Amino acid sequence: MAKKNKKNDVSVAEAVKASHKKANIAVIIVAAITALLLIAIAVMCSVRVDPLDGLKTPDANKSERYELYDLDSSAPLFTTSSAQSKIRTALGKMDFSVMNAVLQWNWDYSYNFARNSEGKKITLASADINEKTATSTEYMVEYIYTDAVVNGELDTTLAQKLTVDGETIYFDRVKVLIGNTDGSVGEIYLYPYIYEYATNRVADDGTRYETYKITPVKVRANTTETYNALKQIVTEANNG
Repeated sequence: MAKKNKKNDVSVAEAVKASHKKANIAVIIVAAITALLLIAIAVMCSVRVDPLDGLKTPDANKSERYELYDLDSSAPLFTTSSAQSKIRTALGKMDFSVMNAVLQWNWDYSYNFARNSEGKKITLASADINEKTATSTEYMVEYIYTDAVVNGELDTTLAQKLTVDGETIYFDRVKVLIGNTDGSVGEIYLYPYIYEYATNRVADDGTRYETYKITPVKVRANTTETYNALKQIVTEANNG
């Protein structure tokens, strides 16, 4: 009888030991998963996306500049060299963390062509490009680079370029409409174009002007800080 009890005691001890081992493994697995999640969250919090990183900053040494449009205005404000510097700084404040975007269910931070409900690219003709300006809720900043058309032909070595949906587009100007996303990760629209093609109605009998088209580009951005900075710059320009 004593031997039987001893055997039972051993079986119970082994069962308890096995149970403890399984519990320890479960704890280790949970701890490992938790650690990985914390690392992933830390990485996503530290990685920031600059929506205008693909646009080269205009170079004042090459007579390149920004033009700033007040709300509801179709004419650019007069801006001093100091204001130009402030605009440059303001445009660099639309970045956001990947974690912030994910929490708002925004997963795509790349440049994408604007498309209609059928998935087809939206196109703007020359007249549409020229008429694009600030709205009642959006300031407009136009990046103006060195002209990329030489003797009527596009010089891709002078032009700026951007990869959108796997396609390379060339431009020497780009209009950026900036509303207030109120602290969230929203969207802004870019209108990159070749100035000579969109404005010259005389060259090659107007053929280029009549046929030239672009597609707007959209990208994620947190514009609140930039919007407020542009508002201040506009106020200073209007009072100057």
